[in-house]
Amino acid sequence: MNQITIEDLQTPYGYKEKFWMIDGKSLPEYLSMWASESQDNYFKSMEPFEGLVPAWDKELDWNGDVRFVWKLIGMDSVVMPLLLCAEDLDFSCIVIVVEVEKTKEFVYWNRIGYVLHEHENFEEEKKSGILNIKAYTEEDWERYGDNIALEKVDSPIWKEWISNNWEEELYRRRMNYTLPYFQKEGNICWIKNADWKFDKTEYDHMVGLFWNIQTKKQLENFTEKNVIDKTGCANLLSDMVPNGRCVLENHIKDYNEILLHLLADELVCEPLIDLFKHRKDGGDEIEKYCKVIEVIWKNGDDSVKNVVDVTILERLSDEELVWEKFGKFISEEFKHYINTEVLRYNFMMGGVKPLA
Repeated sequence: MNQITIEDLQTPYGYKEKFWMIDGKSLPEYLSMWASESQDNYFKSMEPFEGLVPAWDKELDWNGDVRFVWKLIGMDSVVMPLLLCAEDLDFSCIVIVVEVEKTKEFVYWNRIGYVLHEHENFEEEKKSGILNIKAYTEEDWERYGDNIALEKVDSPIWKEWISNNWEEELYRRRMNYTLPYFQKEGNICWIKNADWKFDKTEYDHMVGLFWNIQTKKQLENFTEKNVIDKTGCANLLSDMVPNGRCVLENHIKDYNEILLHLLADELVCEPLIDLFKHRKDGGDEIEKYCKVIEVIWKNGDDSVKNVVDVTILERLSDEELVWEKFGKFISEEFKHYINTEVLRYNFMMGGVKPLA
């Protein structure tokens, strides 16, 4: 049985990056060792491997790529991206992958390799996005059947649609074209049969930790040029958990609109309260939820700020212990706002103690 963890590793660029450690040795260390034994000059040219970026990073160039990677992470049998070229945070250059197989008890990382791009066909990839009706669900036909589904590649209407919906278009291309490309033998140059075997519970914990670390970093680096509206807030909240997009899609399907108060309660309040009440080891998760509350408060429009004041803060203040713990994870600026504005003017929170 192998052990897998996440630890900081110094990069050639002067900062630290989170990398996988297998049995105490980082993935870049393994790649360097294998490169020293290899006759593959292209593989050798990828060094230093510490300069590559984890594909699980949530700050890739495109959100569609982030959705794609994390979809694959949750799959039971897949060729999954691990590392990307730092200069091209997409799938156009270096892509180190691993062949993954999961059972109820174990996760296997069988072979490590890199993607061969010479068989890629950009014209076929363009057809695999919104125009790939073979992958349509009933909901897709309801949404796109009478407008974009039967358009042609490069038509003005198609170009306008993908310009306005690039995240969805790219995600579909990745699932319908890139994933099958990865899975097809001959499109990956396999470097090593690693044959690593991990306990599934420990592995899932590692995946959850990686998600929380990346989400917290994403929020800390948040720079929204425009005010966050209801839709932007819903998308941001749905990024708090790996299945958040499915939650959002089901929410819209159930209510035919975004009811932000309900969504915030489901995606933020309930999990955060549960962490405060039942978990002693949920520091990264708690920080993640507290940070997103502060981000939407600081950057949201009036409707979004109303959700913070009325739904989130009221809900968290229902229990004194939860409220006190919440105050330890937010900034002094946010705390001052709550004590001097919210508790003063929100009569529904009458009697709630100011945050220390």
